[in-house]
Amino acid sequence: MTPRRSILRRIKLRYVLFIALLLSGIIPFTLSSLVLIVRDQEILESKEGETLIAEAGTLSREINDSLVAVRGHLTQLGSGVLLPPGPSVPADRLHEPWVAESLRQFQRDNPDLRALRLLDTSGAGLSAAQLDAPTETAMSAAFEQARGAKAPAYRLVASAKGEPLAILAVPVVRAGAVQIIVQALLPFRAVEAALAGIGKGVGAFLVDRQGQLLWSNSASPAVQQALLQSEVVRSFVKLPTSMTLQYYADAAGRRQKMLAQVSAVPESGWGVIVQKPRAAAFAVVDRMFFNSLLSTLLLVGLAFIFAVLAARLVSQPIQRLAETSHEIAAGNFSRRVEVAGLGSELAELAEDWNRMSLHLESHVQQLRQAAQANRELFIGSLRAFVAAVDAKDPYTRGHSERVASVSRTIARQLTLPEELQHKVWIGALLHDVGKIGVEDQILKKTGVLTPEEYEQMKLHTVMGADILSRIEQLKEMVPAVRWHHESWNGRGYPDGLKGEQIPLMARIVAVADCFDAITTNRPYQQAYSLQFAVETITKLTGSRFDAKIVTAFLRAFEAGEIRPGASRVREGTIVEARAASR
Repeated sequence: MTPRRSILRRIKLRYVLFIALLLSGIIPFTLSSLVLIVRDQEILESKEGETLIAEAGTLSREINDSLVAVRGHLTQLGSGVLLPPGPSVPADRLHEPWVAESLRQFQRDNPDLRALRLLDTSGAGLSAAQLDAPTETAMSAAFEQARGAKAPAYRLVASAKGEPLAILAVPVVRAGAVQIIVQALLPFRAVEAALAGIGKGVGAFLVDRQGQLLWSNSASPAVQQALLQSEVVRSFVKLPTSMTLQYYADAAGRRQKMLAQVSAVPESGWGVIVQKPRAAAFAVVDRMFFNSLLSTLLLVGLAFIFAVLAARLVSQPIQRLAETSHEIAAGNFSRRVEVAGLGSELAELAEDWNRMSLHLESHVQQLRQAAQANRELFIGSLRAFVAAVDAKDPYTRGHSERVASVSRTIARQLTLPEELQHKVWIGALLHDVGKIGVEDQILKKTGVLTPEEYEQMKLHTVMGADILSRIEQLKEMVPAVRWHHESWNGRGYPDGLKGEQIPLMARIVAVADCFDAITTNRPYQQAYSLQFAVETITKLTGSRFDAKIVTAFLRAFEAGEIRPGASRVREGTIVEARAASR
């Protein structure tokens, strides 16, 4: 033992520790706590503002997406009336018998419609519904606006039961002139669902470009009036864009400062306003500041007492050893205890901890490498299995990989969790695994299948599901295999599932499968153009496919995330979804 170590051991550490805690512990802790309190207050205030912005943005996007989807369907209906051969005068064409049948079919496919009209520019045409006077007036105003502006017009009215009804007037323009106008009246569920999903205590409003209130989530008349007279609405009328503003409002018998966020709905020109009393918005911040300050004072007092009591028992080397041990226990196995400056017992303990953490670090690394190797082996085995299935039919080689890629892109657009996106990818990769049990002459047949052959082909979904159900790790992917040929209207196979009965994974794979089938060469058809494939999938929305999935597909397509798998494409007419993806 060196003389230096003997001197260190004879010093009473409790005195040194007591002074060190006062000078280097309590004072810095107090200052840093105050700094943290101020910083946390700023962070929470900023976070509250971001939350309000996010809520307004979410509401406006949901409403905008709903309007875009309905407008697209009405445009397709109007274009479908003008495209086939027939009278060139719109008024004469609207009296064709098949036009009335198309109108009735569209209503059957969209049962939520309260009214649907196909009108020429004079206002004459086909109409199916008797409306009350206020609604009829709003429909007429929307018609006049769409005809004059040559652009879609929107209105929002309330039914007798108080539910929001959306009125759309969509002009179909040819050669710069309005030919016909398609009008629809339907429950605007996007408003109800969006306003119902906002946080507690948050007021949400929908206003038009003239500053008129279209809808609100049960706000009192006083609050509504204060909002309409505020700078928030005036600013939106002048410049319809997203902004954050504060204003004063008289509500509940007292004057309150309100924090409001405006988010524009580009499709209709409306504005979504989300607001909250500033006192309520920052109540958490005020409580945090008080609690943090109180906690800091208590901790300072306790630290002073602890310095007096613990100085007799605790030393800095032990504290250092304990801190390092905590980090090792928390999983930081690369951390090592510094042996220098410790007594013999503590030095031996530190060396044991270092050896233990070294072994643990090595074992954890080996486990991670083994887990990665197992994952790669699993994915490789799946790909090899799928390649064996695709090899039966040279025309569909690579089909499963492409469908898996498109399916994962759609799942990402739906903001599904990463783990679920991966399961969708595996399910799509294996969706045609049942074709391994289908006879080659059926798979490779260049003509139309006979009814008996088609029934055998349809069995590939059941056979594939039976194969995967025997593998524990793949049971979660069975829905994609068994039900990817089910239709939203219940006319698919093998079980005739309808709507939400069809698992989400299967609905995603169905759209991706159809897209690849249309855009790649098959023995029974040449590849169609990319635009034709997108139009076909869009037109099958609501009958073959889920509109939510198609919307995600279209977003991904417009963002350039989806490309066809075929090198040659051709134009064509709509084909049956069943034939396009057998």
